[in-house]
Amino acid sequence: MRPEFTPLVDPDGLLVRDPIENAQFELYTDRVVDPVEADTEQFVLPVDSAVTVTAGELEIPRLVNVFLWDDTGTMVGESVNQQHTEHPSKWYSLDLPLGPMKLQLVVESGFSVRRSENTTHVDFGGVATFQLGVRSHHESPAGSITIGDSIEDAMHAVALSSSALKTTSPERSFPTLRGHPPLVERGDTFDAPDAFERPDTDVTIEIPRDYGDLFRVSSLAYYLGADIRPGEERVLDVDGHRYGLDTERGFEAEVSKLLKHVFFLDCVTRTEGFYQVDLHEREAVEDALSFDPAVVYDASSAERLRAYLDVPYEVTMPHVPQWKLTADIEADPDHVEAVPFVANELATVRIPQDDEEPTVHEEPEELTEFYRADGQTVRSSPEAASPTDWSNVVKPEETDAIEHTWVAEGFPLGATKTRVESYRRRLERPAREQGSISIDIVCNEDEMNEEDIVEQFYGTRDIFEFDITVHYDLTGEEFADVLRSDTDFLHYIGHVDRGGFQCSDGMFDARTLEEVNVDAFLLNACKSYEQGDALVERGSYGGIVTLANISNDPAVRIGRALARLLNSGFTLQAGLSVARNVTLFGSKYITIGDGTLQLVQSKDGTPVATELTETADGYEFTIRGYPTPRSSIGSLYFPHIKENTKQYLNSGVIDTFDVTASDLREFFNRGVVPVLFDGELTWSDELLQNELD
Repeated sequence: MRPEFTPLVDPDGLLVRDPIENAQFELYTDRVVDPVEADTEQFVLPVDSAVTVTAGELEIPRLVNVFLWDDTGTMVGESVNQQHTEHPSKWYSLDLPLGPMKLQLVVESGFSVRRSENTTHVDFGGVATFQLGVRSHHESPAGSITIGDSIEDAMHAVALSSSALKTTSPERSFPTLRGHPPLVERGDTFDAPDAFERPDTDVTIEIPRDYGDLFRVSSLAYYLGADIRPGEERVLDVDGHRYGLDTERGFEAEVSKLLKHVFFLDCVTRTEGFYQVDLHEREAVEDALSFDPAVVYDASSAERLRAYLDVPYEVTMPHVPQWKLTADIEADPDHVEAVPFVANELATVRIPQDDEEPTVHEEPEELTEFYRADGQTVRSSPEAASPTDWSNVVKPEETDAIEHTWVAEGFPLGATKTRVESYRRRLERPAREQGSISIDIVCNEDEMNEEDIVEQFYGTRDIFEFDITVHYDLTGEEFADVLRSDTDFLHYIGHVDRGGFQCSDGMFDARTLEEVNVDAFLLNACKSYEQGDALVERGSYGGIVTLANISNDPAVRIGRALARLLNSGFTLQAGLSVARNVTLFGSKYITIGDGTLQLVQSKDGTPVATELTETADGYEFTIRGYPTPRSSIGSLYFPHIKENTKQYLNSGVIDTFDVTASDLREFFNRGVVPVLFDGELTWSDELLQNELD
């Protein structure tokens, strides 16, 4: 299914909707328009759908940067932040990055770009006919590769993952130009479609016949377009130049650093190509580079990689964006089927150790007014507070990545418990027919009604409609009906134990169901991970659960924060990583299933969280990006703050700005964002009403 254009009247314009990603936005015009399907080949950048419209002005209800190319495909200008620009009459192809989709405009006319408050106006100075094109961020594998039992088959399949790359130029660092690797399936013998061809890069990775080593190099091989061959030593061969991968750092750490190093230098070098933007990261390292980006941009893949390898890690590592994902994968041959999904995210891959044990922290007395595992208040005694069986809970090695997934036995503290089935189910998610998001809030505990405030949080968005149903005191059969229903998100508030969910007529065990149709869930109850696992096994894509007892106050604060974060376009796992700031016990929550699931698309593409610190002259204001599957690592992020004209990579800390209260008000008026202020997680709309009023 392709993106769709629907006319709007009063106000006049177009509704643009991507039914696969459930993303939509509105464009406004100065008159009623009648869109007519148009050729998609006329745009400089690829689009999925296009229409021709006639109007005198196009209004985009948000601040966007505008990039311009001429009919030769040469970038001839840009308009960023609050700039007002005039452009003479000629043929142009415009890129207007909107976040949920890629919007292109083709026109042969003069025009101006101006901005007012949170709106961008493209004014043609009279009636003009132009074409609008959009491209979905949705990516699916082109097919499957079948492998037999030999590790050589697995090596060949992982090497073919780079057949999905749409380019081997530095622009491969843009997520939309990478493509999802083919799926890998276990079978009798190796079989791959003839269309799956690895690009000619003259790059080879040699490793021993070991699944752990294969998993570790999978993202690197995919990104470099490298062949993978069995060898006695661990070596990167670049057109006959051999680089050892068994360094003092260790093989695993070396592969991780190499991937980040090459990716970062691609991001710097690509500014000589299609998007010649003012990139903050290029400015940070350019003087220390041993190569000229303009020369290296036009070099072959092998020549460019060799130039990158001449640059010490000490130059790049301080500026590499916080990595999106670390994947811990058990070295089991069956887990090769997970490799295309973690490689698609450019995950750094680790092989977990067997001796990792969980660290159990008891609740302090002052936070134990009652536990959700019981129907009454309990004190924090060893007997009451620690009944959890930790035999199936593991504590993975910590990571500095934004997201952490665990493809192995056990339930991981602080990470996402993922199975291959959860990854595959992501691809099977059907296109949505309705524009609204359905949310079922189930409250089976009278003392917890305070948490019903999530209803107003879920209803704050102006781009999406929400269909919210609140249920109280359900029986087991009534709760089962909710789980069987086609709903987007379940927020459960109540009690869970080994017997299941507490209902008004007793306990209901989700393991008795044959099918669950709830897409995602938050089970805000004690030790809910086993019931959450049952929901995922029976059809849910993913959810958030607890590994231990949780007291009431942290549970309410976590639930409230997650409601707003998911409503703002954060993924399950990224939302949880931010929500953990509201309590010392956030580590007892984990994601299960597909932690990259988004309830809604962020209107700006990359969701951001911020941190605010008062200074003598105003504030220090830090912006932190949380990449999503559709706006993954390597995307550009532009902070509309002060007079900024620089683009940034979108992952982790974007930058810290010295700002005044007036600057903050202007930034916060453009959209609601989470803010860490005075050690507490709050929201920009609350700060506008209180601190900044």
